[in-house]
Amino acid sequence: MKHQTLAVSLLLSAMPLYAGELIYQPINPSFGGNPLNGSYLLGKAQAQDTHEDPDAYSFDSLSDTEIFINDLRNSLVSDAITDAVEATEPGRSSVIDSAQLRIEVVSNGNGGFSMQVLDRATGETTVINLGTSGNSF
Repeated sequence: MKHQTLAVSLLLSAMPLYAGELIYQPINPSFGGNPLNGSYLLGKAQAQDTHEDPDAYSFDSLSDTEIFINDLRNSLVSDAITDAVEATEPGRSSVIDSAQLRIEVVSNGNGGFSMQVLDRATGETTVINLGTSGNSF
């Protein structure tokens, strides 16, 4: 038995052995991997993510009526600002009243205007001055 073991070990040691160097190559681009793997890894991570953020704003949460009211409000404010900017005489104003806010846009002349926003719930007034009449940016 000793002779067989010795013969096998001599035979194995006489055969050339081939081995290569182990090289670690990272996959994740954050750790030195190929940057082209980034979108693939992000897609995999998002596919596994089942967590829903309860505070996340979603457009799906607004009804058609709420979207229409927001668009109408934005249009009214835009028209009031346009009227104030285009007014050539100072003091011309536009007022928008709603249940929560009172917005008054007053022309300063020469394209400038000031906007006074009154929050009816808190009574807080915010004044925004914009334009070319003495204000520099």
